[in-house]
Amino acid sequence: MTLRPAADRPAQAKSGTILLIDEDARLREILRANFEVVGFEVLDAPDAARALAALDRKRPDAIVLDVVPVASDGPGVVERLRRHPHGSHVPLIVLTPRMHADEAVRSLEAGADDVVTKPFTPEEVLARVRSRIKRAAGESSLQPLTKLPGNGPIEDEIRKRLGGAAPWSVLYLDLDGFKAFNDAFGFASGDDVIKLLATTIVEAVSRSGDGDGFVGHVGGDDFVAVLRPPHDAAVAGAVVTAFDRDMRVLQRDTRVPYCSVSIAIVDGSRGPSSYDEIGERAARVKKAAKRKRGSVVVTENELAS
Repeated sequence: MTLRPAADRPAQAKSGTILLIDEDARLREILRANFEVVGFEVLDAPDAARALAALDRKRPDAIVLDVVPVASDGPGVVERLRRHPHGSHVPLIVLTPRMHADEAVRSLEAGADDVVTKPFTPEEVLARVRSRIKRAAGESSLQPLTKLPGNGPIEDEIRKRLGGAAPWSVLYLDLDGFKAFNDAFGFASGDDVIKLLATTIVEAVSRSGDGDGFVGHVGGDDFVAVLRPPHDAAVAGAVVTAFDRDMRVLQRDTRVPYCSVSIAIVDGSRGPSSYDEIGERAARVKKAAKRKRGSVVVTENELAS
C-alpha cells in the first residue's frame, strides 16, 4: 500500500465527507491523504467513542471502518454507528484482513454495506467509497413507495430531451377519486392503488418497444412518462385499459366509486420550450382531462382544436 502525494494529482472540488475509523495512525494517514487529494473532507477517529462524537457534529457521506482493531469488536461498532441518526443510512465500508472472514460476515450482518479485504490499495478503497456514495445518491432520488425516480431525475430526463432533436412527448398521469378511496379504506389500501398505477405504467412502457421510455413518480398519485411518438398514445391507452381492469380486482367494496386515471399528453418537441413550460402545459391538459368522467386520455392538440 503506497501513499500518493497530493502533488501527484491536482486538487479537486469537494466530493463530500468521509468518517474514517482506524486505530492504526499510519493507515489513517495514508487513506486520509488519498481521500483529500480527490476532494473529500475527512473526519478521522481512532476508536468508536470518538467516531460517535464526530457523528454528533456532522453527517458524513460515507463511513470507512477497520473492523478488526477497533475495540476488538468491529461488528459491535457497526451496530453502534447504525444506531446513530447520522450513521443510520450512509454507506458504511469495512476493512478487514483476509484471514478474518468471520469478522467481515458479522459486520455485513450488523449493517455494513461493503467489505474491502487487506491487503488493498488506497485506490481500491476510494473506488468502493465513490461507488457506494453514487449508489446511495441514486437510491435517495427514488420515491420510497414505488421505487421510481422522483422529481430530480424527472427534471434531468426532460431537460435532456429538450436538448435533443428527436420527437418526444410527456404523459402526465393522475388518479381520480383517490381521496375518497383513501378516506373509505385507509392509507395502506391507498398505497396499493398507487403501486398498482406505478406497475401499470412501467409495464405499458416496457411493452411499448420504446427503448428510451422513462417513468417517474412526481409524488402522491402523480406520475410522468416520457416517450417517443407514436408510443405515447399507445402507452396511454394501455394504461387506461389495464388500470380500469385491475382496479376492479383490487377494490372489492364499492361503497365509493372506483378510482380512475386521467392522462395528459404534451408534445415536448413543439416549438422552443423549457422545463417549466412543459410542466405548465402538462398541468393545463391534465386539468382538462380531470373534468371528464372515468379514465381518459387528453392530448394538447385536442385542446388547441
